[in-house]
Amino acid sequence: MAQTHKIDSGRGWVVAFGGCLINTWTFGVFYAFATALEQMVEEFNASLSGIAAFFAVTTFLFFATGIVAGPLADRFGARRLITVGAVLMGGGLWLTAQVDSLFAGILIYGLGVGLGIGSYLVPLSVATGAWFEKHRTLALGINTVGIGLGTLILVPVAEWLIRTAGWRNAFELMGIGSAIVYLLVAVTSFRPPTPPAPLSVSISAARKALQRSQFWRLYVAGFLMSVALFIPFVFLVQYAKEQGIASSTAAFLITSLGLGSVLGRLGLGVLGMRLGVLPLIIMCFAIQPIAYVVWLIAGANYPLLLLFAALLGVGYGGFVALSPVAMAGIFGLEGLGGVLGIQ
Repeated sequence: MAQTHKIDSGRGWVVAFGGCLINTWTFGVFYAFATALEQMVEEFNASLSGIAAFFAVTTFLFFATGIVAGPLADRFGARRLITVGAVLMGGGLWLTAQVDSLFAGILIYGLGVGLGIGSYLVPLSVATGAWFEKHRTLALGINTVGIGLGTLILVPVAEWLIRTAGWRNAFELMGIGSAIVYLLVAVTSFRPPTPPAPLSVSISAARKALQRSQFWRLYVAGFLMSVALFIPFVFLVQYAKEQGIASSTAAFLITSLGLGSVLGRLGLGVLGMRLGVLPLIIMCFAIQPIAYVVWLIAGANYPLLLLFAALLGVGYGGFVALSPVAMAGIFGLEGLGGVLGIQ
């Protein structure tokens, strides 16, 4: 009974809101990278595709890191991994500000920021899910809504800082801020009232998941969605400018994407408690191609571009919030870090 009493307790909500905080900061900083593109292209005399390699390498690494971070979270909890992330994320941003070549920047930013994000993303989702039974969908929605809030609230602030202070000074300040936020969240990342899972259990859970068609259907669908998902974060503002839309107006497209993401994560998270998770995940997958159809016909039509960004945000935000809930429901909590790490 004592363990049941602890599930869905106040400490669990502290962990959930800690996840919201770290996601808000991290993805606000990460998605503000698009604003630094112009300054970096000019300074390094590089093409947009070359600079975009920063984003591509980082995204690959923070997803790939989950393969290791997930089982480690099952065994050791989230706190130690978030502390490692504080060093990687903070140090990665700070050192990127010191580079004098494009290659060094891609290497340091990719390793530091990519591994820094990957060190906490799956572990904190696992911890949040393990703290809840009745309110798991809502708690994970609160955790992941920070990604949307970062896009909505923090990206404009980071963009202002980059324009005002320059990308190097901005990266230094954001590196210091990242270390502080990560360490604060590490302190509040309490271990859930479930026994630690040995690494062998996490690995076994991942192997069992790989043998089930449900896992592969979700994995392939999520992978294909992600291929198209991150391009707008880097190039949408630049695309709008090329269509003759003013810089300040074009930048609001990312805000629209963030607002859609917040609505998708919280709104669909609440609906998931009533209607079931899997039907809503299917709906999220359907929304993304609809969004791209809107983009294809938008051209320089700003209201349609806003609609495209908002729809894309709702679709991807809902999927990110609901996916861990679906995995926990299908495969259980034991060794969940190993399953989410490969998902």
